[in-house]
Order: sequence, then C-alpha cells, then structure tokens
Amino acid sequence: MASSVIKRFGKAILDIAIEKKKTDVWIENFIDSKEIMADEDLKSFLISPEVPNSEKYKSIDTLFKGYDGLFINFLKVLISKGQVNYFEGIMNEFLSQNQISEGRVSATITSFVDLTKQQEEQITKKICDVFQVDDVDIDKLIDKSILGGYIIKVGDTIIDCSTKNKLSDLQDHLLRSTAL
Repeated sequence: MASSVIKRFGKAILDIAIEKKKTDVWIENFIDSKEIMADEDLKSFLISPEVPNSEKYKSIDTLFKGYDGLFINFLKVLISKGQVNYFEGIMNEFLSQNQISEGRVSATITSFVDLTKQQEEQITKKICDVFQVDDVDIDKLIDKSILGGYIIKVGDTIIDCSTKNKLSDLQDHLLRSTAL
C-alpha cells in the first residue's frame, strides 16, 4: 500500500509542478525541507493523534515560511491523511519521475569486476531502450559476493544478471525437479 501511495503522490505532484512550470521550485523545496522533515521530534509531533491538525498546520506554516504555497499544502495533506512518514519516499519518487520526464534516469550497476568501457556503453544503451530515455547517470559498485555478471538497479526495477542469482535459480530448479 505504501508503495502505491508514494507513486501516486510523486506522479501527481510532478504533473502539477510541470503544469505550473515550477519543477525547479519543487526540487529546491524538497531538497531544502528534507533535513527538517527527517527530524524525529517533528515527525512525532506531526503524527501525534493528541495534537490537533490546526496546531500542526501552524507549525508547518512557520517552519516552511517562504516555501511555495502548493508545497506547504502538500505537507498539510500528508498531515491530514496521516502519511507524514511517506515524505522521503514521495520526494524520491518525484525526483525519479522528474528525471524520466527529462529523458534521463539514474542507474546503479553492481558488478564482480570493474566494467570495461564497451560493457558500460552496452548496458547504458540497453537501459535507454528499456526505459525510453536519452541519458543514464551511472553509479558503479564492485561486489565480489555476486561471483560474476552484474546487477542493474533503476528506481525500483532490478535486473539481476549475476552468477550468484543464476546459481540460485539453478539450485531452485534442481530442488523442484527432484521433489517431483
């Protein structure tokens, strides 16, 4: 459920920001407010059933004075729906969806060894084709535990071409076939 709420909010907010031509303002508001919203005392206050929403709204108005009015309303909607804990997920979804709308995505490629330039170009081309974008920001990681191959993560999509995963699939197949 949380995942669908986060995706709906992120997409809806992006649509509004694009329509109002305020995408940059929203990005700035999200980034500037991230630390404030991560404060545990503030979260406890905002989710407390003992505190009336009117008091929570006053606090939001004070803390976020100077922020875009729609952004402040978004925070108040989270409060009224009891979904303040989804703030960071919604922010990340908004930023991810915005990247895609601009024709780019961020990907993490985990491999057993450092990828060659040719391998990186092939993977980048494949990501562009699959996600229908023009550009990919790549973050490369080395992980010896995958035994070989690579794992690509774009948003919440994971493409696991690691040797470890293939061996696990083979083991599962063998166990199922011997059980029959």
